[in-house]
Amino acid sequence: MDRRKMLALLGVSPALVAGTPALATPAARPLAGDSYEGSDERITVMNPAIASKVAARVALAPRLKDMNNKLIYMLNLAWEGPDAANYFYDAMTEWLQQHYTGVRTKVKVTAEGMFGTDPSVLKAIREDHADAVIVGVAG
Repeated sequence: MDRRKMLALLGVSPALVAGTPALATPAARPLAGDSYEGSDERITVMNPAIASKVAARVALAPRLKDMNNKLIYMLNLAWEGPDAANYFYDAMTEWLQQHYTGVRTKVKVTAEGMFGTDPSVLKAIREDHADAVIVGVAG
């Protein structure tokens, strides 16, 4: 039930049961070097709004017709540390090997984490001619 309606039915104003208003204390004067009202110091504010120009779309890679005898890289983005997702990738490797013959997996931890592209891992994927890459956070 709505509290205001309940209080109105009891004949009590919601303002009475709200308690005493909090008393605001004036803010302390900034220390020397801090900016305050009237200061000429400026800050940069980032606009969180979406840019008017949308990024160009890139088509997804074509789906594999078969997973048998494929090499699949699994990229650990080290979300909660480099070992956090090992149980997930181990379970995924086991599942793939049970359902597809000859499937091989390689788990790599990216050096730059989730916010970068690790050139050494990209090079390894190309050199090994990986058939698929699973990128994810699984910590």
